[in-house]
Amino acid sequence: MKLRVSITILVLILGGLTWWMLRGSNSGKIRKELTLHIPDTAAIHQIDILDREGNRQVLERQKSGWMINGESARTHAVNNLLATIHNQRVSALIPTSALDNVVRDLSSNGVRFDVKGKNGNSMMVFYVGGVTPDERGTFMIREDSEWPVIVNIPGFEGSLRSRYIMSSNEWKSRRIFEHVRTIHSLTVDYPSRQDQSFILEKTDEGYTVKPFYESSARPVTVHPYLVEAYRDQLNKLFAEAVLDESKRSVLDASIPFCTLIVTSGNGETQKLEFYPTVWIDYLEDVPSTQNVERYYTDSNDQTIFLTQHLLMQNIFTGYEHFVSLKGFGTQK
Repeated sequence: MKLRVSITILVLILGGLTWWMLRGSNSGKIRKELTLHIPDTAAIHQIDILDREGNRQVLERQKSGWMINGESARTHAVNNLLATIHNQRVSALIPTSALDNVVRDLSSNGVRFDVKGKNGNSMMVFYVGGVTPDERGTFMIREDSEWPVIVNIPGFEGSLRSRYIMSSNEWKSRRIFEHVRTIHSLTVDYPSRQDQSFILEKTDEGYTVKPFYESSARPVTVHPYLVEAYRDQLNKLFAEAVLDESKRSVLDASIPFCTLIVTSGNGETQKLEFYPTVWIDYLEDVPSTQNVERYYTDSNDQTIFLTQHLLMQNIFTGYEHFVSLKGFGTQK
């Protein structure tokens, strides 16, 4: 009897030891597969995004800031993505009853994210899929893993998919004017308000302004504070959205409400053309900004932005604004 008990105890000990050894040999792999965050996002220098249709987007950290496919990226969107990669955690494994559907979703709709460090080596590669029925979790899986998981941010209720998956236009910066240090020349043309159109230029003595449509008019000296205040307004311009090129042919065939051309001290020239959306979408040729809420804004004949009148109105100043200090420092 004692011998039988001893043998039983020995078998249990050996079985337990075997289980412990097997568990120890796989625990590191399991922990890695269930880790979907990066503690040090400052070490991230590139994120390659690839969808199932072969569309590739590359976010890259440069000295001047983050770039998306070689263009300036929207700071808020990138910071939001980095914060998500830092804060997200695996909250649960996929229930057996839903496993097949989740795997199919990740296989057909999952978007691949390859997060790289400064040396170009991958720090983490994972796929982002759909969301849970209650929209509180997002399906993800690490590359080469067999463990699809549900991911969320502790304390946050909602899907993370929208922070990861955006079109290239949604990733792009919404700044519509590159930073201007000094204004060398400024042309503001209102085709329907020609008396307010003007040309402002910097000379050795200071700034002068004259009407755009009166070539024979003598230049008038402009107070430098007015020019500096206008420059500051230009540097604050941000759009509501970056649009595709579907409106390009219509805009090219239309007359803008305002054309603004700035040449900075380094010789760089930037141009903005503002087309009220009601003029384009509803064919309303209204020679004023009354009832205008938004503009299709063409930047340098390259990018079309959607801008709000409320945020643009401060740059729609006229000739009279610059020939006198009257009203300077007050909101128009």
